[in-house]
Amino acid sequence: MLAVNAKRILYACENILIRNFITNRKLEYPRGNPGIDNRIKAFRQDGIKIREDNVEEVIEDSESSFYNVDDAYDEHLNETLIGKHDLRRHIVKEKYFKEYMPNLLTWSEKEQIRYLASTQPQEWTPQKLAESFPVTENVVKKLLKYPWKPATEQRIARHDASAMRNWRELKEGSLDIPENLRQHFLKFSERTIPPLNRKSIKIDISQEKIGEFEQIVRNLSSNEKIESNNKIDDNDESNTTENEKPNLKRDYRRVTLDELANKIKSRLDHGQNVDVPDRIIVDSLTTYEKSKTTPDSSKEIDLMHTMNEEKQLTQFKENEKDVIGVDYPERIRIPKKAYKKGATYKMKDCFYDDDGRFLYRVIGMSNNEN
Repeated sequence: MLAVNAKRILYACENILIRNFITNRKLEYPRGNPGIDNRIKAFRQDGIKIREDNVEEVIEDSESSFYNVDDAYDEHLNETLIGKHDLRRHIVKEKYFKEYMPNLLTWSEKEQIRYLASTQPQEWTPQKLAESFPVTENVVKKLLKYPWKPATEQRIARHDASAMRNWRELKEGSLDIPENLRQHFLKFSERTIPPLNRKSIKIDISQEKIGEFEQIVRNLSSNEKIESNNKIDDNDESNTTENEKPNLKRDYRRVTLDELANKIKSRLDHGQNVDVPDRIIVDSLTTYEKSKTTPDSSKEIDLMHTMNEEKQLTQFKENEKDVIGVDYPERIRIPKKAYKKGATYKMKDCFYDDDGRFLYRVIGMSNNEN
């Protein structure tokens, strides 16, 4: 009995110790309302001050309400439309109502602005550069975005001369600019302009990037040049081959046809070169001699042919009905009595439609012919 009771007492003591250990252990996250506690923690990280008495109000306000979704959507549309209208207005203003802004910066000052913006961009912002130089913020942005690279020192000299001319007009008051800009620019009227550093001048020799269509045109022109060069080479080769032929001595004395034929035949008998025209002469003479031996049966045919031609010429008569002129009215007036819809009307050798407009003409036809 004692052993059984001892076992029961030991089991009960172990359960009591385990229960006390679990209840006394500190949890990292509290078990009550874990979602609310995490949201409060997130609000405090965002810098929102939350007290114990207004926790529920803050949470209710943070929850999204779907009762006014249409109003929120309308507000979003208005904001986007306003942004589009403002952008369009700004583009039109920049394009058509651009304010005249004279150039008061020399080449060395522009190089100084680019150097400061590239080496210390965080310190020398466009706003800071506009305050430190006689220029506006928009002009500074354009200078940094589109750097101008002159080709020669003469262009730099002309650029600086125009800047100094603008300074004289500014001091005289002839430049048409707003008063606040005038006062800002006049602050720099007594400044010392740094001299031109010749080492900073870099002549831009690089070619501009060509577009797609210009590349096509250049390829076509290059192909045409290659073809023309090939033709020239072929002509040169043909000329060289012609020039390589042996130069034959030409005899410019007057001779008869028989003497010329005998000379060509003797040349052929001795194995000398004979030109193509000489060969044609010899061949024609040989054919002529052969034709003499054969009976001439073509004389009668030729005679009959000539006789027929003579007869045709004697019987030819000039046509008396030649058309003297080609003038004809483009439009005629049709009387009401003779008008018929869809009919054609004939006047001399011309035909007209029911509106009186010219259709076609049969040359040689008169009113007497049917």
